[in-house]
Amino acid sequence: MSASNASSYFSAGEKALRNVLTALGSTFTVVGLAGNLLVIFIILRFPRMRTVSNVYLFSIAFSDLNLLMVAPIVIQFYRYGQWTFGPGSCEAESCIKFTSMFASFFLVSAFNFQRYKAIANPIETRQRQSLKRAALICLSLFILALVANLPFCVTSFVVDHELDNRNVTVCRYFWPDWSNISEHAERAHRLYLTCLGFLLPLCLNFTLYVLIVRKLHSQDAFRSAALGQRGKDSTAAVTKMAAFVTATFIICTGPYHMYNFISAVSDIHMSEFVGMWTKQLTFGNSALDPIIYAFMGTNFRECMNQLFCRQPRVKGRPEGSSNEPGSFYAMDEIE
Repeated sequence: MSASNASSYFSAGEKALRNVLTALGSTFTVVGLAGNLLVIFIILRFPRMRTVSNVYLFSIAFSDLNLLMVAPIVIQFYRYGQWTFGPGSCEAESCIKFTSMFASFFLVSAFNFQRYKAIANPIETRQRQSLKRAALICLSLFILALVANLPFCVTSFVVDHELDNRNVTVCRYFWPDWSNISEHAERAHRLYLTCLGFLLPLCLNFTLYVLIVRKLHSQDAFRSAALGQRGKDSTAAVTKMAAFVTATFIICTGPYHMYNFISAVSDIHMSEFVGMWTKQLTFGNSALDPIIYAFMGTNFRECMNQLFCRQPRVKGRPEGSSNEPGSFYAMDEIE
């Protein structure tokens, strides 16, 4: 069945909802692709941006970029209610999507851990860190994400499914005979995604945020003496940004994983549109990542001014300096 024939089964109200969903997903995709490409370009274009912290930012932007590149496939699937990309496409889409999703979460956690070490043990961290070491860590996390995604790679298939008395072709993350799959296996599948893709990174990163903020506040007296008002402003910026990052992650990815969790542990039937809307929100997290982790930083804003406005560098900031008092990771000056 073609996409146009499949969409002809929809009521006017359902078509309107799917059009709104398409617009939302397309907005996230365009904004996210532009933002993450700009982050990657700036890090490659400006030598002073090649720091250990930015190795992680580069890797996060790369994983988000890969995720957003498959977003149009998901958007079209939800728009027409029909998988139109043929055999093999479902496996490729799920492999790229979930590998990129897991990689992004793992990389953010590693980045936050690196920031915490830089604050708690600045001298030791400065001596041990290097661009090569950071790159190897990021590569290892990409490989780990691919391994973690294997259950989705091997259980994704294009199948014919009867829905509302009509046969449609869909991409399902189940075994080939998914209609006969045991109830426990399907629930385990959903719980695996929720635990690894939401609960684990949420708990880990929230713990790291709390540790970072507590460490900064415990150092307030020293930082105030050494840096004056700038030290206080930096601590306040980190505290606010930690709350913002956590809230953004929960708002963008929480609904989808809550949908998965409820489907896994209960017999409550939820509308197809709930899953469609919540999955589109997950793309919003990848669209917001470059704004949260990069463009709020002083160095990135200066590079953007140089790139687009042809403004000279701010004097007094040495080449390779990574002081970013207005960003979430404002503590590079202690490295």
